[in-house]
Amino acid sequence: MLLSPSHHDHFTFTFALKACTFLTSSLIQKGREVHACALKSGHHSDIFVQNALLAFYSATFDPDACRTVFSETSSPDVVSWTSLVSAFAKNGFPAEALLAFASMDVDPNEMTLVSALSACSRLKDGNLGKILHGICVRRFRGHGGNVILDNALLDVCLNCGAFTDAVQLFNVMPHRDVVSGTTMICGYVQHGKYEEAIAIFVELVRGGEIVPNELTVACVLGACASAGILRLGKCVHSYSLRSGIDVDGIVGNALIHMYSKCGAIAVALWIFGGLLCRDLVSWCTIIKGMATNGKPKHALQLFALMLCYGVQPDNVAFLAVMTACCHAGLIEESLMFFRAMREVYGVLPEKEHYTCIIDTYGRSSCLKEAEDFFVGMPMMPDKCVWGALVSACKIHGAGEVVYERIQKRVLHAGMTLGGGTYALLSNMLANAEKWDESNNARKQLRTKRISKLAGYSWTELA
Repeated sequence: MLLSPSHHDHFTFTFALKACTFLTSSLIQKGREVHACALKSGHHSDIFVQNALLAFYSATFDPDACRTVFSETSSPDVVSWTSLVSAFAKNGFPAEALLAFASMDVDPNEMTLVSALSACSRLKDGNLGKILHGICVRRFRGHGGNVILDNALLDVCLNCGAFTDAVQLFNVMPHRDVVSGTTMICGYVQHGKYEEAIAIFVELVRGGEIVPNELTVACVLGACASAGILRLGKCVHSYSLRSGIDVDGIVGNALIHMYSKCGAIAVALWIFGGLLCRDLVSWCTIIKGMATNGKPKHALQLFALMLCYGVQPDNVAFLAVMTACCHAGLIEESLMFFRAMREVYGVLPEKEHYTCIIDTYGRSSCLKEAEDFFVGMPMMPDKCVWGALVSACKIHGAGEVVYERIQKRVLHAGMTLGGGTYALLSNMLANAEKWDESNNARKQLRTKRISKLAGYSWTELA
């Protein structure tokens, strides 16, 4: 066709570029070759070809090329602007996406607003979200005309902290699809409303409104895990098997997490063994599950097996295995993994890893080593690190001098600590009959309006 100019026109390039968006990453160069042919033949100045080029470079994660093509477009229409906004939003440039949206000299359509809302959601800007919401209501007469637009609004509400608005929007949506349901379920889970998340899932499935996908099931399993409701977790597992949902990937990992959190570690291990493809998340989940269920040696063995399979550990994997060492009181092994992170695997330790080492020292009554490790931290400690140090002091049963030193460090840290840390420090000082200092620690709770969450346990009845 290219050899005969009479056999191709701008539609030829439009459809060829659209086909290139579905190619694998190794064949993306073909789209650039079509672009070059369009330049040679002079068809690149056609608005349809330019929009196709924008869509291609947006789909292939090349926002710079999108910007170049757009700058060469003499009269961009709403499709051109939408492609540019979408390219920036999808490729991690939300501020540029909203700037392009604000620069539009044509009226936006629904898909333009979807891309702008996506950028707003990434920025977690509630005020901009309200402005875009107002545009949606004015231009498209409320909700319900486009479920994709309503889903984008729902996502903005949840990511910008307007949970009540999200619930209201979800309840008035006349058309809800699997994206709507999954977004709302995940929103309930993120806000700690696990039972409500499960109730929404049951309502939508029983009513036939949605056919859950892998992400929906994974979110519900996460709710069951966080709420510790093993019975419902088993029901969701059974439903996924009956519905033919693939239990590999995110669903398999969610099942391992759910069974581990609910204490059924043997079932979690059975699920892990049945996975056809075990990724790093699978390994980290089962290792952490073993550690938190009182099987630290099994966790170490699984970590070693992971390395044998050639899976490269990341900071989460190291934290999981170091947690296992902490629970088992294996100081030397924990320090070995800590050093291997940087020296062997090039993974920089984070605050969580320092907290774990301090906690390991504390559980082994090595307060001096815990303090020395605390002092040597290259970053400012957060409330979790302080909590681990105070806990180490409590376990050690330190003397008056140590109490004074820890008290001064905590109360003069210049930051707000957790309620449990202040309460623990107050109790320690009270046991040492330092009543003024103990009252001072309690006063910090009231002054800074920190509430200490009460611990609780429960038993699930059949």
